[in-house]
Parts: sequence; C-alpha cells; structure tokens
Amino acid sequence: MDYETAVGWKEKIKGLAYEAGFVAVGFTTADPVAGLKEFLEERFNLGWHTSFEERDLQKRVDPRLTWPLCKTVVVLAYSLPFSKRPKEGEGIIARSAVGEDYHIQVKRALDRLSNSLLEAGWPGEKPQFQVDTGPLNERALAVRAGLGWIGKNQHLIIPGIGSFVALALLLLNQALPPDKPLPNQCGQCTLCLQACPARILGARQFQANRCLSYLTQSKEVLTKEQQLALGRRIFGCDTCQEVCPHNRSYLAREAELNAELDTELMEAELVKRGDNKLLALEFTRGVNLWDTLQLTQSTFKSKWKSTAAGWRGKGILQRNAYFALKNIQDPRLKEWEQNSNKDRLPVLLQQYVGNNVDNNYVSNNQE
Repeated sequence: MDYETAVGWKEKIKGLAYEAGFVAVGFTTADPVAGLKEFLEERFNLGWHTSFEERDLQKRVDPRLTWPLCKTVVVLAYSLPFSKRPKEGEGIIARSAVGEDYHIQVKRALDRLSNSLLEAGWPGEKPQFQVDTGPLNERALAVRAGLGWIGKNQHLIIPGIGSFVALALLLLNQALPPDKPLPNQCGQCTLCLQACPARILGARQFQANRCLSYLTQSKEVLTKEQQLALGRRIFGCDTCQEVCPHNRSYLAREAELNAELDTELMEAELVKRGDNKLLALEFTRGVNLWDTLQLTQSTFKSKWKSTAAGWRGKGILQRNAYFALKNIQDPRLKEWEQNSNKDRLPVLLQQYVGNNVDNNYVSNNQE
C-alpha cells in the first residue's frame, strides 16, 4: 500500500470509528512500546501489581504477540454514559460500572467498525481487537498513538474529552501512518494527588494493589484500614477523576442533566428528545445498601450480571455493602449480624461477620 492510499484509509477508518460511536481515534505502529516492559518489571518487583494483570510482560508491550500479522494499532476511546448521582446513604458504583457492561458496548461498536471497514473494501485481513481484558497495555499504546497523556491520576486524559472513557484496540495487518504523541498537560496541578483516598498518587510507580477501585474488586482479605477507606464504595472509585480539571466539561453536563431530572423533566420527556446521553440517566450510581447486602442469586442475575460490576460475582458486592453499612454506622447492622447464619453467607462475607467486628468506628471518607 503506497503512502497516499494509506493516508486515505486512515481518514476512512477515523470516519467509520466516529460513526460506530467512538469519540477519539489514534494510530500507532505494531512495534513494542519502548521502556514499558522494564517499567512494569519494576512494579512487579516492588509487589505493587494487581492480581488481574497479565504476568507475561512481553505480551503487554508487543502487539505482534497478540497477532503476528499486526502492523498498525488503532486506539479508540468510547465515552462512558452520564448517570444519576447517588442519594444520601446509598452505596456508590463507579461510572464505568453503570448500565450495560462497557465491554459489551465497546465490542458491539468494534464489530460495527470492523464490518464497515470490510464493506468499504479494506485490502487487509479482518481486523482483530481487544477491549480491556486482553494482554496489551491500552493506555501506553494510546499515548503513543497521540490520543492523550497519562495524568497524575494514572488515567489516560484526552484533550477536550477527559478520562471518563473506555479504551479499545483495533489491530490491522496493513501499515498506516502513525500519529505523534501529545505533551503531558497536567502541569503543576495536584488535585488528584490530594483527593486520592488511598494516598498512592504522585510517585514514579503506582501502587495499583492499594487503589480503592482495585480493592472493591479484589477477593483478598482487606485490613480494617482498607475497609474504612472504601467508605460507601460498592464497585470502583471515581474520586481522582472527579477532581480533574480535564473532566469539568463532562461533569458539568452530567450535573445539568441531573438537575433537569430533579426539577423539570420526566424521563419520558428525555426519551422523547432522543438524546442517547440523556437516555443513559436511567442508570444510577447509587445502590441500596441493604438490598445489596442481602442480594439473592436471582436478583444478582437480573440486576448486576450484565454490568461491569457483575464480573466478580455477588459475594464481593455483598461484602462491600457490609463494609459500607459499618462505615455509616447503620444501627440495624448489629442485629443483622447477630441473627445471620454465617454458614449461609457468601464465603467472602463470612470472614468479616462476627470476626474483626467493631461497629464503633466511623469512616471520614464516605464517598
């Protein structure tokens, strides 16, 4: 493929990606990400990695180990939906876990993009793709593809969009012109460092296994300090993103939509408008803590399993709801503990109920 043809296909792919629902697109080569393997090795040696990470570090940095034919990596960003804010006393789930599992949404958009590309006469093989759960490090490739930069909060920040996005990779077996990386634009801002409830931001290496978002998903035994730090979090943590100046536009629009719901418009009216972002407000980041603590398998399947928060099972949601109720000192919890049959509780919860129980402590971080 000559250069002029390659440029034409690059622009075509961008257009098709936007039509498929993506909000940002960048291109990079299939070369291994320079310096990333050594950086990850250092974090592994420190013991700061999570249990979810691919252990073969070369697979995380080299696209050709995912697909030997790969010559170009297209990095795509998919905007997370706006959502209703949680009410006082509710448990909190992160925006990435609101509504239909974003993996399903993004894969659907990737299928549309891939099919459209083939229908347009793409001269290469059928594209391969990855959404979050594959071995490749999406954020590092996104930086190299000029999509954005890694903020001090460890999230990819896209100019004019922010960080409330899901990333995906489209692997192509034709070489297309790569984009240039962008400069880091965090400057002297330290808002996320100050806001992080785990106090783990700011160093060269990120202690990922202490991040509260990870702890809400980890089945490891949590210390009392970690239980306290979770506050009312049931799944994920958005704190470092919520204070980021680059997310102000997203958060302001979300707040406007919440205000409309609270004052003027019924959801039927929002549906009538046909605004997909407004439609997303049928989803809320707030969950009833008692309902979650006493979650049944049937309710879990109907309410949670199709969301990103469902992938770790119902036991971990019940465990986190238990921590939240302790943290807000719900007066009903002591009686519930006394009347509960521990053997019938999820294994993840059994180790905390009746053990290490101290209902006299209060979390200073309720978010």
